[in-house]
Amino acid sequence: MSRSNCLIWAVALYWRRRKKGAAGYLVMRRSRWGRFPHFLYMERGRLYSYVPRDPRVKRLPPPVFRGRSKFGDL
Repeated sequence: MSRSNCLIWAVALYWRRRKKGAAGYLVMRRSRWGRFPHFLYMERGRLYSYVPRDPRVKRLPPPVFRGRSKFGDL
């Protein structure tokens, strides 16, 4: 299991999908965990995000973490 963060994950997915001709794009919003950005990938009106496997709220989350891909942003 590798470690990443939402930015690295979203950019990697964007580049992989772009090579296959997909017309997706990156979305940035404020994180629900604090005052820092959260990056997502959107394609055809569907959001895809990378979220931590351990959802405990931390004062300062780690820059990279073990996570999973998730459909949507809830």
